Amino acid sequence: MEVYMHTVKGIHKEQNEDRILVQQQVYQDVTADMDVADGFVAVADGVGGNYGGAAAAQFLCEQVGRLARPELESFRAINEALLVYGREQSHGGKMAATFSGLFFGEGLPVLVHTGNTRVYAIQAGKYLRQLTRDDTVVQYLLDTGRLTEQEAESYAARNEITSCFGGGRPDLLRLTIRRLTDDAEQYLLTTDGVHEHVSTDELEDILATAEGDWLAAVKQMVQQSIVHHSADDCTAVILDAAV
Repeated sequence: MEVYMHTVKGIHKEQNEDRILVQQQVYQDVTADMDVADGFVAVADGVGGNYGGAAAAQFLCEQVGRLARPELESFRAINEALLVYGREQSHGGKMAATFSGLFFGEGLPVLVHTGNTRVYAIQAGKYLRQLTRDDTVVQYLLDTGRLTEQEAESYAARNEITSCFGGGRPDLLRLTIRRLTDDAEQYLLTTDGVHEHVSTDELEDILATAEGDWLAAVKQMVQQSIVHHSADDCTAVILDAAV
């Protein structure tokens, strides 16, 4: 399979807190495509406002990249290691990161997710079906009927997450691990710097226009988020399992 990725740091930010994990390698500030046999393809986002977000995302991806398979106990051990690492850093006790990705091994891929990074299946080369559910306050309010979709669009704390790795407490991690039930050929992974500013319709238009040029597509997604005034780090990754 082939991985296409593009990530840039946010405007006025000192460093990019997004990370891309491909097998055992961790990437930031990169535009690239590469062949991959198996293992993890994922995105992580250091939690904004928490000291050491970039370090948390880097640490998390390095540890996950060493796993032979996606098992809950292994992720819990990584979370505990991140908590210890955070306490050892100056002012870094609450360093945290979100994580969304796919593990390819035997059979259908396994989805691993926490936070507000996302994984979508790409259908017919241009339609998106979101496979993850945001662990955010606004999603909870939507699920419980306390907000309408229209109200959620302007909700002041849209990016307030309810689950992550680290964060100073082990109970903040509520991890989704599940084997996918259908075999999609392409997947899109994004951080919130992209999908909070580019609608699903716009993302699908970019995919349709790209006509299979996936590197051009991820670059356009990031560029479109900047056009829409995203000041956050922006990351988009397309994985083509049909190649």
